Amino acid sequence: MNELLDRKHTGMLLAVVFFATFMDGVDGSIVNVALPDIGSSFGVDTGTVSWVSITYMMILAGTLVAFARIAADKGIRLIMALGLFIFTVSSFICGISVSFPMLIAARAVQAVGAGMMAAAGPMCCVVHLPPEKLAFGLSIVTIGASVGFAIGPALGGAIVNFADWEWIFLINIPLGAIAIPLMLKAVPKSIEPARKSTLDHAGAILLLVAIVLITFSIETLSHSDMRRYSVIAAAVGLCVLFAFIYVEKHRENPLLKLSMFRRWDFSLIFITLMEINMVFMGILYLVPFYAEICLGMSSLTTGLFLLSSPLLTAILGMPIARMSDVRGRRVFCVLSGVFAMMAFAIFMFASDNMHWILFLATMILMGLSWACVGGPMASRLVEHAGDEPEMASSLTNEAYYIGGAIGTALAALAFTIASGTDGIDIDSVTSAQFLSGITATAAILFIISLTIAVLSFIVKDEKRF
Repeated sequence: MNELLDRKHTGMLLAVVFFATFMDGVDGSIVNVALPDIGSSFGVDTGTVSWVSITYMMILAGTLVAFARIAADKGIRLIMALGLFIFTVSSFICGISVSFPMLIAARAVQAVGAGMMAAAGPMCCVVHLPPEKLAFGLSIVTIGASVGFAIGPALGGAIVNFADWEWIFLINIPLGAIAIPLMLKAVPKSIEPARKSTLDHAGAILLLVAIVLITFSIETLSHSDMRRYSVIAAAVGLCVLFAFIYVEKHRENPLLKLSMFRRWDFSLIFITLMEINMVFMGILYLVPFYAEICLGMSSLTTGLFLLSSPLLTAILGMPIARMSDVRGRRVFCVLSGVFAMMAFAIFMFASDNMHWILFLATMILMGLSWACVGGPMASRLVEHAGDEPEMASSLTNEAYYIGGAIGTALAALAFTIASGTDGIDIDSVTSAQFLSGITATAAILFIISLTIAVLSFIVKDEKRF
């Protein structure tokens, strides 16, 4: 299906896509700023509290492809509306959580709603926009999230500073109340497809289980009393992953057409998309702790510094996307890796007594890195997907969220081992311990950023450039 909308409905559709991804962006960044307070509230260590972010991203990644298939069968409008509703209700449950397990469970449900929105958003662009406006449309997805990320840290810092952390979730309720009727008006029923469900239920379950087990094995490896379970989870997770691949190869209507990954260029682009969010979410998980423990910043001040990165992405993302439509994608994708390397080099060599200007520079560099990703790299994946552009559009978010979950878990693992803070409450972590942890983590993220630049350079742009 490729029904293009008139100018009026195109504008409304892009507004809805922007608003949905904006909510997702707010929730992502606002939570990270509050992690130190959430950890202190429930008396958990830095590794354990990371599950507030990890749970959200791994459930998102595990359900995204399934919801993309359901949206293709049942209609983008239905899936996005249901996603907004689930996201809003579960945000309320997060806000009234009385225990850490209850919060994690509510975050998992919230991620299901976010997964629906994340699957439907890019599909709106691919299905209803002409090719020459594709990068612009996909940049709206990134910019919506970026504006949300920009507002989130400052808003989260203000909430934690003047109220309780529960309000970082409750703020989604009025946003959802606005977004749902707006979405129902923007996407007319007439453009919905009408066909029988082609969802591969077995594939959907296997993919979710594989992602959860593998992510769990990475994060828990840093806990000495959990390593036996980490090894078991990794082994079972890999077996489930192989079972998923086997099932998908023998399905008439597979959840994911693995033939796309036979194209080496498509696979490399998918890997770089994963890696860019690995490094971004990895450092974003640690920065609020670093700013408060090592730099002595308040939650509000930390939020204002974190604002600079996504705000820069929001400002530059659209112009860079338009430039990539004309001049090609590769140069911007390479620059994304280079900017990230520069940011992590600063953390590696100047974490001790870092001046606020240098700290701001790291946030600006990460913002530049992300500004080069949204339109160019997402469009690149679609352009190298052969005859599966709709599925590829949803795989951009799949790559982001798998990368985010693994990146956060990897950062928690590297930090906990390097700092020796296994089982230590957040309030008891010293500045020296934290510096050891963040320096080692930054070195790992630097290496990953290097591979982003190299792999982006290897893959050439499509011939139209």
